[in-house]
Amino acid sequence: MTFQSSFTHQKSKTMKRILSYYFCLIVLNVLTLAKEGASFTLPELSISRAKSHINTLASDEMRGRNTPSPELEKSAEYIASEFKSIGLLPINGSYFHTYTLERLHLDKPTSLIIRKGSMIDEMQLKDDFVPFEYSGSTIVESAQLVFVGFGITAPEYNYDDYKNLDVKGKVVVLLRGEPQMDNENSIFDGKKFTKYSRMPSKMKTAFAKGAIGIIVINPPSTTLKIRPTAFPWPSLYPHVPADALPLSRKNADMPNIPVVSAGERFVQLAFGSVDTLKAWQKNIDSLMIQQSKVLPSLEILQYQTTLRTEKVEVRNVMGMIKGTELPDEYLVIGAHYDHVGFSKPNDATKDSIYNGADDNASGTTGMLISAEALANAPAKPKRSIVFVAFSGEEKGLLGSKAFVDTPPLPISKCVAMLNMDMIGRSINDTLYIGGNTRCKELANLNAELNLSLFQSDTMHLAYTIEQYFFRSDQASFAMKRIPVLFYYTGEHEDYHKVSDEIGKLQMDRLVKIATLCSHTAWATADLPMKLPFTPLPGDDLSE
Repeated sequence: MTFQSSFTHQKSKTMKRILSYYFCLIVLNVLTLAKEGASFTLPELSISRAKSHINTLASDEMRGRNTPSPELEKSAEYIASEFKSIGLLPINGSYFHTYTLERLHLDKPTSLIIRKGSMIDEMQLKDDFVPFEYSGSTIVESAQLVFVGFGITAPEYNYDDYKNLDVKGKVVVLLRGEPQMDNENSIFDGKKFTKYSRMPSKMKTAFAKGAIGIIVINPPSTTLKIRPTAFPWPSLYPHVPADALPLSRKNADMPNIPVVSAGERFVQLAFGSVDTLKAWQKNIDSLMIQQSKVLPSLEILQYQTTLRTEKVEVRNVMGMIKGTELPDEYLVIGAHYDHVGFSKPNDATKDSIYNGADDNASGTTGMLISAEALANAPAKPKRSIVFVAFSGEEKGLLGSKAFVDTPPLPISKCVAMLNMDMIGRSINDTLYIGGNTRCKELANLNAELNLSLFQSDTMHLAYTIEQYFFRSDQASFAMKRIPVLFYYTGEHEDYHKVSDEIGKLQMDRLVKIATLCSHTAWATADLPMKLPFTPLPGDDLSE
């Protein structure tokens, strides 16, 4: 190491210590203010206004607010009207952030033809293989197949299915999920699952290793018969409504390679028997040792998926309170306003509307009453506060990803994001907080405000929901290195069922959570410096 590089390294370490010291002083000062009583006052958040919003958003008239749908647009107009009426400012002259999705149709040609020795076998679409909605529209010819276990490279768990394996120019065969899925003591998270179990993560890993196609198999230990289970394309399954098609947001980072789920016929061809694959999986689960290998005497002759696209415009809804000293910097309070729509039941007398009262009319309501209170506060914080109702969350965080990738305001100026998702069904006054490890200072501020605001009636803050972190909109902001908090009261038996109804919500607790979120937002937006962000191992900050 040269003198210059040593000096630079030492200077960098010194600067980090100084910044850390200043952050500690700032947060300590804010926490002291929180303990003594907030230095700002907000109007009381209105439970009657909350009930009015819930009764509109989760009504049968909104028919489950599916993305896209006329009812989603009706909900967007309602939220924009409320933003305008309470005095939020439009952003760039509009209360809408519009982005384009692609509705995907499975088309022809879609094929999977394999040669084993002198035998050529053409797999049958639907019976033997089904494309994922993540698949690209491309063709692979004359390629070798390689089994890559669960298709995971996770340095923080010291686990790599691709270790010392060359898959460049090959089609990889991998298992769905992750190792030790039924083991609570797994080095992963057992039944909770990590981000490595998600198909987009496996796709990016395979593509980065040079793979030109992916074939996914359901683990044989979890099912009696291995069936292809990917997206239920209406063209393949007559009982699925014709308009029940997947949506995607064009993303240059997603690899354009074929990705399908394959069934038992493929397993027998590739592995000789289901029992062989089951034994390989057992070795992975019991020993956590790589079982990856080239599948001998096997060649892809033709592997092709074709997805036809149709453009669809969808909207997030946004409004802003201008900051007093640093108006170009901003904090986001967000919630997704979409849900999953409605079904066509065999019995017309039965409920078929997924009202999504908790998921997530509750969080959207919390955001609306928070916006009204902050808009009417006698003082405004140093930075601006932006309120965003996201669409497309249920289809894969599409709205929040579009917001951070094509932001109406520079995303580098966003200092924090607070997200309310399913905040209406607290058990024992418990509020789950996610994202806390990525900015402990923000989590500590939130905790102290919980004490100072509610005193003898504080909520129990639990920090045990990291398995849900990538399932809600704060994840899109965290992947841009923005400090986040995720407010959540937990999953329940009515999750994504028609029984998620208004009458089951605890409106007083919803208002209480929105009150905490509002005060935390104000205090954070008023800090003299931005809070730091600490990525966790496994965070894909390129997303």
